[in-house]
Amino acid sequence: MTTTEHLARQEELLALDPQAQLPLDLDSDSLDTPALLIDLDVMESNIVSMADLAKRRGMTLRPHAKSHKSTFIADLQLSNGATGLCLATVGEAEVMWRHGIQDLLLAFPVVGQAKLRRLRPLLDAGALTVVTDSLDVAEGYSALARSVGCQLPVLIEIDSGMHRVGVLPESAGALAAEVDKLPGLQVRGILTHAGQSHQAVDQQGIERVARDEVRAMQRAREALEGQGIQVDIVSAGSTVTTPYLSADDGITEVRPGTYVFNDLRTLSRYSCTPDQLALSMLATVVSRAPGRATLNAGSKSITTARTDEHGHGHLVNRPSSGFRLLSEEHAVLGLATEDEDLQVGQRVRILPIHSCVWMDLQAEVYGTRGGQIVRRIRVDAMRRSL
Repeated sequence: MTTTEHLARQEELLALDPQAQLPLDLDSDSLDTPALLIDLDVMESNIVSMADLAKRRGMTLRPHAKSHKSTFIADLQLSNGATGLCLATVGEAEVMWRHGIQDLLLAFPVVGQAKLRRLRPLLDAGALTVVTDSLDVAEGYSALARSVGCQLPVLIEIDSGMHRVGVLPESAGALAAEVDKLPGLQVRGILTHAGQSHQAVDQQGIERVARDEVRAMQRAREALEGQGIQVDIVSAGSTVTTPYLSADDGITEVRPGTYVFNDLRTLSRYSCTPDQLALSMLATVVSRAPGRATLNAGSKSITTARTDEHGHGHLVNRPSSGFRLLSEEHAVLGLATEDEDLQVGQRVRILPIHSCVWMDLQAEVYGTRGGQIVRRIRVDAMRRSL
């Protein structure tokens, strides 16, 4: 017997019994916990609202699908006005392309043959745009495009203040000119992500970040045009900064992601209201002591993300109790006096600090309406980090 014969895939474990008939009450024995729930009415409203905002501002909408990793949700976004999708990994792009989506932006520099060769079918289908902030990365794209025999659209990534990736706006023109000379590549424009907006302390601070984002892109565009390169795409805007952008600023497309669910981070950044929070984790109390309750949803379910205000999450309808400790399978709550009624076996819901990470930990999530589960939703690109 070879070693690989020991690696037979085990039956997939899901929170909801595969034989369960829908709709289903949340307290049903057919539903185990932890289970991730999506309020479909809220999510659908969020999808429509963002599409309407982008349209009013004269910008196209390319949602970042890393926030949900679901072909079902991607289809909802596309049917409600999105022109294509933004992805973070080759694996995510593969999933969405195999599903049939033909306009994909891979907003991450792709380095190494192991990843590049997997992109060949997407290039051959004309479904992909890539980004770069260096000639080194662009040369890998050029070799791939030449091997496929196609022209690959490229965006130059701009550092608009986050200092994670990207070139300074004033350096973008020189890089773009060199990239555009490489065989098989065509520079189509510029891209940025102003993730530093999460560090702003108030709404005015967020708006200042958005204006910095705009000015950086304006300078970068001028730098490209100074090299004789036509700029068709100016891609910017996260869930936090998109409300402050418009075509009047020269922005052609926005790439918000978290808006589809929202979370406590976007709530604290003035980017949604409490009734726009679509995601929650259903968990069960497994241990009780005076002033303490322990849930069965630890860091492997709700991650270690935290804020000073909410800790690792917010317990729905119990605002005075909070997370005291989070380990792999346990979440320990410090209980307020009014919450001492919690009992072992009781189910509670937790609101997320960072919804994108929660989705990446689930094979299947559950759409609800009116407090009942009405749909199973596959997280098709779960753990596709390669």
